[in-house]
Amino acid sequence: MIDELLGYIDHPLWPVLVVIVSTFALEDLAIIGAAMLVVAEKMAPGTAFTAVCVGMFIGDTALYLLGRLALVWPWLRRYSRHPMIQSQVVPLRQSPWQQLMLIRCMPGIRTFGYMACGIARVPLIPFCLANLVSIIAWAAALFGTTLFLGKQFGEQLQGMMWYLLPVAVVLFFYCQRRIRQSMETPA
Repeated sequence: MIDELLGYIDHPLWPVLVVIVSTFALEDLAIIGAAMLVVAEKMAPGTAFTAVCVGMFIGDTALYLLGRLALVWPWLRRYSRHPMIQSQVVPLRQSPWQQLMLIRCMPGIRTFGYMACGIARVPLIPFCLANLVSIIAWAAALFGTTLFLGKQFGEQLQGMMWYLLPVAVVLFFYCQRRIRQSMETPA
Protein backbone atom coordinates (compact mmCIF):
# COMPACT_ATOMS: atom_id res chain seq x y z
CA MET A 1 0.00 0.00 0.00
CA ILE A 2 2.68 2.51 1.02
CA ASP A 3 4.86 1.46 -1.93
CA GLU A 4 1.98 2.25 -4.27
CA LEU A 5 1.49 5.68 -2.71
CA LEU A 6 5.18 6.47 -2.83
CA GLY A 7 5.23 5.44 -6.49
CA TYR A 8 3.05 8.47 -7.27
CA ILE A 9 5.72 10.86 -5.99
CA ASP A 10 7.60 10.50 -9.26
CA HIS A 11 4.53 11.44 -11.26
CA PRO A 12 4.94 14.88 -12.93
CA LEU A 13 1.61 16.15 -11.55
CA TRP A 14 2.66 15.48 -7.95
CA PRO A 15 4.65 18.75 -7.48
CA VAL A 16 1.79 20.68 -9.10
CA LEU A 17 -0.68 19.21 -6.62
CA VAL A 18 1.65 19.90 -3.70
CA VAL A 19 2.03 23.56 -4.75
CA ILE A 20 -1.74 23.99 -5.18
CA VAL A 21 -2.54 22.44 -1.80
CA SER A 22 0.26 24.32 -0.02
CA THR A 23 -1.28 27.64 -1.03
CA PHE A 24 -4.24 26.82 1.22
CA ALA A 25 -1.98 26.98 4.26
CA LEU A 26 0.66 29.63 3.51
CA GLU A 27 0.33 31.42 0.18
CA ASP A 28 3.54 33.40 0.32
CA LEU A 29 5.66 30.43 1.32
CA ALA A 30 3.96 28.37 -1.41
CA ILE A 31 4.94 31.01 -3.98
CA ILE A 32 8.52 31.02 -2.71
CA GLY A 33 8.59 27.21 -2.64
CA ALA A 34 7.28 27.00 -6.21
CA ALA A 35 9.95 29.42 -7.40
CA MET A 36 12.60 27.36 -5.62
CA LEU A 37 11.29 24.23 -7.38
CA VAL A 38 11.87 26.08 -10.65
CA VAL A 39 15.39 27.04 -9.58
CA ALA A 40 16.06 23.39 -8.67
CA GLU A 41 14.69 22.43 -12.12
CA LYS A 42 11.92 20.29 -10.60
CA MET A 43 9.15 22.28 -12.36
CA ALA A 44 8.79 24.47 -15.40
CA PRO A 45 8.33 28.18 -14.57
CA GLY A 46 4.92 28.46 -16.25
CA THR A 47 3.63 25.33 -14.55
CA ALA A 48 4.81 26.46 -11.12
CA PHE A 49 3.35 29.95 -11.51
CA THR A 50 0.04 28.60 -12.80
CA ALA A 51 -0.18 26.10 -9.93
CA VAL A 52 0.36 28.88 -7.40
CA CYS A 53 -2.30 31.09 -8.99
CA VAL A 54 -4.83 28.25 -9.25
CA GLY A 55 -4.31 27.29 -5.61
CA MET A 56 -4.66 30.87 -4.43
CA PHE A 57 -7.81 31.39 -6.50
CA ILE A 58 -9.43 28.20 -5.19
CA GLY A 59 -8.61 29.07 -1.57
CA ASP A 60 -9.77 32.68 -1.82
CA THR A 61 -12.99 31.71 -3.59
CA ALA A 62 -13.71 29.07 -0.93
CA LEU A 63 -13.31 31.71 1.81
CA TYR A 64 -15.58 34.08 -0.12
CA LEU A 65 -18.22 31.36 -0.42
CA LEU A 66 -17.87 30.62 3.29
CA GLY A 67 -18.65 34.28 3.95
CA ARG A 68 -21.71 34.10 1.70
CA LEU A 69 -22.80 30.93 3.49
CA ALA A 70 -22.51 32.78 6.83
CA LEU A 71 -25.30 35.08 5.64
CA VAL A 72 -27.80 32.22 5.58
CA TRP A 73 -26.46 29.70 8.09
CA PRO A 74 -26.96 30.90 11.71
CA TRP A 75 -24.30 28.61 13.17
CA LEU A 76 -21.64 30.03 10.83
CA ARG A 77 -22.94 33.61 11.19
CA ARG A 78 -21.99 33.51 14.86
CA TYR A 79 -18.35 32.91 13.90
CA SER A 80 -18.38 35.59 11.22
CA ARG A 81 -18.76 38.35 13.79
CA HIS A 82 -15.02 38.46 14.40
CA PRO A 83 -13.82 42.09 14.68
CA MET A 84 -11.31 41.58 11.84
CA ILE A 85 -14.13 40.53 9.51
CA GLN A 86 -16.58 43.20 10.59
CA SER A 87 -14.01 46.00 10.23
CA GLN A 88 -13.62 45.16 6.54
CA VAL A 89 -17.28 44.85 5.53
CA VAL A 90 -18.03 48.59 5.09
CA PRO A 91 -14.85 49.39 3.09
CA LEU A 92 -15.52 46.36 0.88
CA ARG A 93 -19.00 47.62 0.09
CA GLN A 94 -17.60 51.06 -0.81
CA SER A 95 -14.63 50.06 -2.97
CA PRO A 96 -14.17 46.29 -3.40
CA TRP A 97 -11.35 46.52 -5.98
CA GLN A 98 -9.16 48.72 -3.81
CA GLN A 99 -9.86 46.67 -0.69
CA LEU A 100 -9.12 43.38 -2.45
CA MET A 101 -5.74 44.73 -3.58
CA LEU A 102 -4.96 45.79 -0.01
CA ILE A 103 -6.10 42.45 1.42
CA ARG A 104 -3.78 40.59 -0.97
CA CYS A 105 -0.76 42.61 0.20
CA MET A 106 -1.45 42.18 3.92
CA PRO A 107 -0.80 38.56 4.94
CA GLY A 108 -2.36 38.88 8.39
CA ILE A 109 -5.85 39.69 7.13
CA ARG A 110 -6.30 37.55 4.02
CA THR A 111 -8.47 34.85 5.58
CA PHE A 112 -10.73 37.38 7.27
CA GLY A 113 -10.74 39.65 4.22
CA TYR A 114 -12.05 37.11 1.75
CA MET A 115 -14.71 35.95 4.19
CA ALA A 116 -15.68 39.60 4.65
CA CYS A 117 -16.12 39.87 0.86
CA GLY A 118 -18.84 37.24 1.03
CA ILE A 119 -20.45 38.81 4.09
CA ALA A 120 -20.37 42.25 2.40
CA ARG A 121 -22.18 40.68 -0.57
CA VAL A 122 -19.52 41.70 -3.06
CA PRO A 123 -20.87 40.27 -6.35
CA LEU A 124 -19.15 37.04 -7.43
CA ILE A 125 -17.94 38.18 -10.86
CA PRO A 126 -16.31 41.44 -9.69
CA PHE A 127 -14.83 39.55 -6.74
CA CYS A 128 -13.34 36.90 -9.03
CA LEU A 129 -11.94 39.48 -11.47
CA ALA A 130 -10.41 41.68 -8.76
CA ASN A 131 -9.10 38.63 -6.95
CA LEU A 132 -7.54 37.23 -10.13
CA VAL A 133 -5.81 40.54 -10.91
CA SER A 134 -4.49 40.80 -7.35
CA ILE A 135 -3.32 37.17 -7.38
CA ILE A 136 -1.42 37.56 -10.63
CA ALA A 137 0.18 40.84 -9.56
CA TRP A 138 1.20 39.61 -6.10
CA ALA A 139 2.32 36.16 -7.20
CA ALA A 140 4.29 37.56 -10.16
CA ALA A 141 6.15 40.01 -7.93
CA LEU A 142 7.02 37.46 -5.25
CA PHE A 143 7.63 34.60 -7.68
CA GLY A 144 9.84 36.73 -9.93
CA THR A 145 11.87 38.10 -7.02
CA THR A 146 12.38 34.64 -5.54
CA LEU A 147 13.29 33.21 -8.94
CA PHE A 148 15.84 35.95 -9.53
CA LEU A 149 17.39 35.65 -6.07
CA GLY A 150 17.27 31.86 -6.20
CA LYS A 151 19.23 31.81 -9.45
CA GLN A 152 21.72 34.36 -8.12
CA PHE A 153 22.32 32.86 -4.70
CA GLY A 154 20.96 29.32 -4.99
CA GLU A 155 24.30 27.55 -4.80
CA GLN A 156 25.45 29.52 -1.78
CA LEU A 157 22.18 29.00 0.08
CA GLN A 158 21.70 25.34 -0.81
CA GLY A 159 23.79 24.12 2.12
CA MET A 160 21.97 26.38 4.57
CA MET A 161 18.43 25.76 3.23
CA TRP A 162 17.45 23.25 5.92
CA TYR A 163 18.49 25.73 8.59
CA LEU A 164 16.87 28.77 6.97
CA LEU A 165 13.50 27.15 6.26
CA PRO A 166 12.43 26.67 9.92
CA VAL A 167 13.68 30.17 10.75
CA ALA A 168 11.63 31.59 7.85
CA VAL A 169 8.49 29.73 8.95
CA VAL A 170 8.82 30.89 12.59
CA LEU A 171 9.55 34.45 11.47
CA PHE A 172 6.53 34.38 9.14
CA PHE A 173 4.16 33.26 11.90
CA TYR A 174 5.62 35.78 14.34
CA CYS A 175 5.15 38.66 11.88
CA GLN A 176 1.63 37.55 11.04
CA ARG A 177 0.73 37.45 14.72
CA ARG A 178 2.18 40.92 15.30
CA ILE A 179 0.26 42.37 12.35
CA ARG A 180 -2.98 40.79 13.54
CA GLN A 181 -2.44 42.06 17.10
CA SER A 182 -1.75 45.59 15.89
CA MET A 183 -4.93 45.54 13.82
CA GLU A 184 -7.10 44.17 16.64
CA THR A 185 -5.97 46.68 19.28
CA PRO A 186 -7.96 49.92 19.18
CA ALA A 187 -5.96 52.98 18.24
